[in-house]
Amino acid sequence: MKNLIFMGGIHGVGKTTFCNELSQKYPLSSFSASRIISEVKKQKFTSNKQIKDINNNQNFLIQGIEQIESTSRINILDGHFCLIDEKNNISRISKEIFSKLKPILLIVVIDSVNNIINRLQSRDKIVYSPLFIESFQNEEINYAKIISEMLGEPLFIFNNTPESKLELHEFITKMGVI
Repeated sequence: MKNLIFMGGIHGVGKTTFCNELSQKYPLSSFSASRIISEVKKQKFTSNKQIKDINNNQNFLIQGIEQIESTSRINILDGHFCLIDEKNNISRISKEIFSKLKPILLIVVIDSVNNIINRLQSRDKIVYSPLFIESFQNEEINYAKIISEMLGEPLFIFNNTPESKLELHEFITKMGVI
């Protein structure tokens, strides 16, 4: 898939909602990494968010992305820079996966720890400690910066506020992406 914007963020931060909003505002197609992986594996993810063999799962993502024939000039992929492994540790997704995805722009969606905890509790019926969510979000941001530098592609850290939405729309337009 060409001209890919990669939108990362931890579970419950609002990536899917914002991807849908972007795809309604701009002529782009939006895809979910977890949905692509589930379709290729023919297996659903559990609601506990723990992923066994993270890097193997990401290879399913690459396989699924290669099969998608998007008619949009720009595509946006809702995914993660880090995931929770089967031992409940925060694990970085292999740099090789991002090299294969070749995104032209990286975005990390962030929000307050309390908002994330409330969304996850409401949606998935799981309660995470504030310290875990804060650590997870910080690791997502820090690793996104590393991936951005490695790829030489711009990174935008999006805080789910009206001001940040305006800044992101200006950034995307200025970058000539949309």
